[in-house]
Amino acid sequence: MEGLVGPDPPFHTPTFVLTRSPRPPVEMEGGTTFHSLDASPAEALDVARAAAAGRDVRIGDGPTVARDLLAAGLVDHAHLVQVPIVLGRGVRLRDGLEALEALEALEAGYDVEVVSTPSGVTHLTFTRS
Repeated sequence: MEGLVGPDPPFHTPTFVLTRSPRPPVEMEGGTTFHSLDASPAEALDVARAAAAGRDVRIGDGPTVARDLLAAGLVDHAHLVQVPIVLGRGVRLRDGLEALEALEALEAGYDVEVVSTPSGVTHLTFTRS
C-alpha cells in the first residue's frame, strides 16, 4: 500500500478496500489500517459503519459502486466527478438503473447540484432530500 499512498496516508482511520483477493490488514503511520474485503458494496458499507461507531463513513470508488449504493438508497451525500473522455469509453452512472422505479427513486430521493468547469470536468453532488 505504501507505494500507492505513501507511508502516512491521509485517512487516519480504518480503511476498507473491495477486492476479489483479500489480504491481511496493512497498518500504516497515522492510524490508517487498510482492510481488504471480498464483499458487495452494501456488505462493505455495513462493515465500515460498524468500524466507524456512529461517525461518518466515506466511500471512494468508481461509478459501479456508487450506482449500487445510490440505487439501494444507502447514500446520504455523494460528490461525483465526471471527466470528459473519448466517446464510448467509461462506465455510466445510470446504466443498470433503467427500471422506471429505480430512476424515479433516485431522482425523487436526492437533490442534485451540477457544476461544470471550463476544463469540461463536471461535479455532481447528490444530497438525500
